[in-house]
Amino acid sequence: MKKPTKIKHIFLKGLHKKARKLFSEYVRRSEKGICYTCGRRHPWKETDCGHYIHKDCLDFDVIGNHCQCTHCNRFMHGNLGVYGERLIAEYGELAVADLRARSKKIKKFSQIELEELISTYKQLLSELKEGR
Repeated sequence: MKKPTKIKHIFLKGLHKKARKLFSEYVRRSEKGICYTCGRRHPWKETDCGHYIHKDCLDFDVIGNHCQCTHCNRFMHGNLGVYGERLIAEYGELAVADLRARSKKIKKFSQIELEELISTYKQLLSELKEGR
């Protein structure tokens, strides 16, 4: 009798975690380890991908996520006053208002969306590492 083939179940939580890890690395590498709120440079591996608004629906938002040193992100709870001022100066008040409005919505990422994010950020990271 033939053994049944094993089906690999891919859980959304695992895909989300993998996509988030790749996105975080991409943000920290592309911003060269420079803290968005205090401006100090650190090795990218010693920084965090800080959120202006921490909601699942904004986990992959390029406006609301930036490289932050652990001091600003963890000990100063994101240094949100400076973070907000910098966002407004860089993207404008309308973009920040839109970010706040989107944070009120519930967004569940599908398996396909997460797999596309994983693929996209793997590609972007390989380009960064190659210096393109």
